[in-house]
Amino acid sequence: MSFGPSLKKTPRSPWTDNPKAPFLPQKGRGRSLGTTWIWRSLAPEFRLRLASLVGNRNLYSARRLFRKIQRRLDGSLPLFTSDSLRHYGEVLLELFGQWEKRFPKGEKGRLPKPRRVPSPGLRYAQVHKERQGGRVVKVTRSVIFGKRRPVEAQAASLKRADGKEGQINTAYIERDNLTLRQELHRLARKTLGFSKNRRELQNALDFIDAHDNFLKPHRALRLRSSSKRNRVWIPRTPAMAAGISNHVWALEELLCYKA
Repeated sequence: MSFGPSLKKTPRSPWTDNPKAPFLPQKGRGRSLGTTWIWRSLAPEFRLRLASLVGNRNLYSARRLFRKIQRRLDGSLPLFTSDSLRHYGEVLLELFGQWEKRFPKGEKGRLPKPRRVPSPGLRYAQVHKERQGGRVVKVTRSVIFGKRRPVEAQAASLKRADGKEGQINTAYIERDNLTLRQELHRLARKTLGFSKNRRELQNALDFIDAHDNFLKPHRALRLRSSSKRNRVWIPRTPAMAAGISNHVWALEELLCYKA
């Protein structure tokens, strides 16, 4: 798949590791050591974990994450929401945008180069939070791609826990990050189980994402049973809610599954 000359080289990002940081890798396994970030993607309507990626906070890692997401989509474009990191908008434009041919304004001069513009179905909004003293004091919601009214209407269709209409936010992925920290001992700081290798951390993330998607029923996804048996609720996993699976998997089924 080709996206034009703008994707041939990844520009240097200011979000690189601090050269003065004490955990900067110097010897040994190279990039497998040192400061790292975890990139995550979540489909909140199904509580489905789409992708997790261990990498640096730069444009290259953002591209790797969204290419994972692209392989998991059914062809339609959902509403994308994120924090205010600029790399998200750049990669969305590269993967889901289209080329626009530009025409010269005058009779003389060379033809202007085509530019990348968002496709009509691309909708993306950002949430910027300002903090003072460790507390959020201001939240700014911006629509980057798409029209504001359709974007806000789609965000409102996702109901909150109290039954009220939803809004553009990152609350679901932030809550899922907390759940991940409680489940995965590799993310517990200042312990013997803290992850020391990126490859092993990536493998652990892939396994726990598959476990929570297929094996672990989510309380918010359960359905009320219509039968007169003792069971009042029917448990559902995120994979069942998304239509990927029709039953709760067993651990043996997950471990023996051939991709």
